[in-house]
Amino acid sequence: MRRVRAAAALLAVVALSGCSQVAAIAPVGGNHLTEVRFATIDVLQQKGIALEQVPICTRASDGAISCEGTTADGAAVSAASSAGDPDSFTVTVGSETVFSGSVSAVIDQAAGVAP
Repeated sequence: MRRVRAAAALLAVVALSGCSQVAAIAPVGGNHLTEVRFATIDVLQQKGIALEQVPICTRASDGAISCEGTTADGAAVSAASSAGDPDSFTVTVGSETVFSGSVSAVIDQAAGVAP
C-alpha cells in the first residue's frame, strides 16, 4: 500500500511540474506582434544598423502590425506586416527598404534553424 501511495504522489508531482513548465513556456512562444518586433530587430542587426530606440510595435484594429524606432544616427526605422499576409513584413530605414520577406524565415535564421 505504501508503494502505491508513493507512486501516486510521485506521479502527481511529475504531472504538476509538467503543467508549470508548459505554463512557463507559453509566454515565450509570443504572438504575431512580438514575432514582427523580434524579426525587425534581427534584420537590423544582420544589416549592421545600430539603434538608438528599439522599434516599438502596435497592432491596428484589422490585425496589421507596425513598428517605429530610430537608428543611432537618428534615421527613422519602421516595419510593417499586413493582416492579410502576417508572415510577410517590410523594414525601412529612412526612405530605404532594407528588407522585405518572411517573418518566420528571419526568426528561424536568427535561431539557427535550418530552412
